[in-house]
Amino acid sequence: MVRLLHAPLGFQPQGAMVAEMDPSEIEGDVPIEKTKAMIDALRSLPGVTAAGTLSKVPFTGGIRGIPVFPPGTTELTLNNSVLAPYRFTISPGYLEAAGTRLLRGRDVSWRDTAKTPYVAIVNETFSRKMWGDTLAIGQRFIFLDHLREVVGVAEDGKYHAIQDPPQPVVYLPLSQSEQWFGTFVVRSSRAQNEMAAALERTLSGLEPNAIITVQSWPEAMANALFPAQAAAVTLGVMGLLAAMVAVTGIFGMAAYNVSRRIKDLAIRVALGARPKHVMSAAVGRPIVLLAIGSLAGLLLGVFASRLLGQIVYQANPRDPVVVVGAVLTMALLGLAASAIPALRALAVDPSKLMREE
Repeated sequence: MVRLLHAPLGFQPQGAMVAEMDPSEIEGDVPIEKTKAMIDALRSLPGVTAAGTLSKVPFTGGIRGIPVFPPGTTELTLNNSVLAPYRFTISPGYLEAAGTRLLRGRDVSWRDTAKTPYVAIVNETFSRKMWGDTLAIGQRFIFLDHLREVVGVAEDGKYHAIQDPPQPVVYLPLSQSEQWFGTFVVRSSRAQNEMAAALERTLSGLEPNAIITVQSWPEAMANALFPAQAAAVTLGVMGLLAAMVAVTGIFGMAAYNVSRRIKDLAIRVALGARPKHVMSAAVGRPIVLLAIGSLAGLLLGVFASRLLGQIVYQANPRDPVVVVGAVLTMALLGLAASAIPALRALAVDPSKLMREE
């Protein structure tokens, strides 16, 4: 889990809390002014550095498939669409609370209302697919029946599954939306248990009838990241078992080879053979077989890199660090497995062996 949370997700869950209010338990619509008051109340809590709200946190939902049309399109049909991005509705301050970098432009503002021109923030993938290398700020597109102007470009991230390639994303201002979403993200330096109690107390004071759930963002992502984490653990256990089988096999082969050739090794020692020649005769064949098997495994890993990438996030058998680490690991395992048989071969006493014969 720790490794996955430090991967490039496009947001930083560590140090953030997620508070969710069940909209079905709230009577009537929640006006924008009240949502803003809730965010201001959360931001004013001791230790809070940023707070905001959004429609759905990544990995727990998010609407995808709404078509994007170039400006000037008159027939808004799927055949005329150019993209079908993820859509998140956010308030000012969410990107800061999420730790999502705004690369260019500005954040959404409470001054972005239904009476002002409609705006949006897009991510790098959206910008690249729509306009290539052209600056995205100021560009326009039709989305949800409104012509929208790009006011900011955010970094790419993960939104649905950890293995997904970069996907286009549109962030829409909450103040230009007719819906209300009760999911708050708060970044704080306080202890998790203290912050959770403070968030629940503050939101309950503003909406006494609402059912409020507060948890750390890593906890909220646990179910979504479980398949990738389970796959990594499973492959790790399988690798450990494979290493144990390799050590056992190399040891058994080396020990059998030394026992079978003990007389030959004694004669070599008696004739003045150097230790390296004795070692080569004793455990050379098992080491060669280990090297051949390791090379075959590396080649298979390279050819299966696409499959591994679908199972384990950021798996890259072509990474020089991975290749060097695998080679060193197998070399150390081979040395460890053949150490006892090799020491036995070097300790052969020809005179003692002849007396026993």
